[in-house]
Amino acid sequence: MPYQSESIHSDASQARSNQNHSTQAHSTPAEAGAGTVTVIPAVDLYLGTVTIAARNKTFRLRHPEAQLIARALAQAVRPSTWCEASRTLTVTVAAVGKRHGRPQPFTFGSGTFGSD
Repeated sequence: MPYQSESIHSDASQARSNQNHSTQAHSTPAEAGAGTVTVIPAVDLYLGTVTIAARNKTFRLRHPEAQLIARALAQAVRPSTWCEASRTLTVTVAAVGKRHGRPQPFTFGSGTFGSD
């Protein structure tokens, strides 16, 4: 019996170290970069705007391809990220052969439709 309890203990510690390693491997470049935050964007197809609530600010931005953003959000496999410095919304979509998906960036122009 002592042999089994030791092997169970070593299996548990091995599982914890594997879990820590896999958690570190899952981070994406967008998440690792400073200045990016996880957001849930809302797309208004009629107006062609995207509303992004990030930290204490809400941005309402126009994008000429709002329908592409809506399609990407429908295929998203990870939370979307917003980088205010580069004004880029990154949506990670499902992709064949890519276990963690493929990042699809959407860059917005300098003008905002509305901001809080």
